[in-house]
Amino acid sequence: MGRHTMSGGDTVMMEDDADTDKSGPGSDAGPHRGGGLLGLLEVFDRSGATLARLPVKRWPVTVGRALSADLVLDDDHVAAEHLRIEQAPSGAIQVCVLDTINGVRRGRKLHRRGEQFDWSGEDDLGLGRSRLRLRLPGMSIAPEQVLPSSPWRVVGLTLALLLAVFGLSLLQAWFKVTEPGKFAQAALSLVGVLLGGLGVWAGLWSLATKLFTGHPQFWRHVRIACAFSLLEPLVTGSGYLLAFAFSWESLARFNFLFSIPVIAAGVITHLLVIAPQRRRGLIAIVAGVALLGVGAMMGTTWLQNKRASNQLYLSALFPPGWRLVPTVPVDQFMREAATIRQRLDERLKAQDEDAPGDEDED
Repeated sequence: MGRHTMSGGDTVMMEDDADTDKSGPGSDAGPHRGGGLLGLLEVFDRSGATLARLPVKRWPVTVGRALSADLVLDDDHVAAEHLRIEQAPSGAIQVCVLDTINGVRRGRKLHRRGEQFDWSGEDDLGLGRSRLRLRLPGMSIAPEQVLPSSPWRVVGLTLALLLAVFGLSLLQAWFKVTEPGKFAQAALSLVGVLLGGLGVWAGLWSLATKLFTGHPQFWRHVRIACAFSLLEPLVTGSGYLLAFAFSWESLARFNFLFSIPVIAAGVITHLLVIAPQRRRGLIAIVAGVALLGVGAMMGTTWLQNKRASNQLYLSALFPPGWRLVPTVPVDQFMREAATIRQRLDERLKAQDEDAPGDEDED
């Protein structure tokens, strides 16, 4: 069997040499080209890109960095002969860990030098920074994917999302413009900013996708950005509506927290286009960053204003008929307003008391 070398950093699709099929009677080299294979070894990098394939026509097979190995890996964290794959008399595939200090990872278990274990091929093995996969005859494979019958559906979906984003942005700008005559100028500026921002955002993601997968998928990132750009105001708007309908002031004050999961989900969706096989790790990392960001934001607001939210009251107002709670009598409203004034006076007094101490420190 010919030796197949994996070049560092490049995706190499290796084919078996024709000379390796020259075997005489009684040889254990297996069937000739065109016959059935005993298996197929595939090597992937961390991003899931295929680095090499080795058709197996006889056992055993050695994997390592040395040229004496059947499958040569260009990985500094792999030993000269890292492991040997062989078939036991019972027919089971066994892996023997050879002279290596890093061992072989199988799931969460690390097999050290000299250990031996059965390998059904259902899970990948970790060698250095590469993953080794074994396909055996009779193993189930993923079903055939249906080719898109009408690419116009994807084009139509992209255009619909773009128009929806532009329409929502123009509607928000129309509500904010105080002079109707200036709306046209503001609309043109807004469209330019949206096109530029969306192009840069999707372009950066497509560049990363191109580097790791070989396919930019620019319009897919555009659709993801548009979809979550529409979802974010829908979620926050629903929060404001509930706060208005049921007089939930706390929900209105902390409504900004609803934007964080939407933005995090959008970033995760972008990342899964680049590395779909690292779903759990990417979700954990983005969730951790989001939690740290929320904590830092609320902590900064507390240090500056002595409150966790930067909103003092329910700022979003809807038609009065949308309220589902009874109205508050005028007397009760005036009493509650008086307590607000009392709290503000106490806060101003506390700030005045702290001011001389600050000047002395200066």
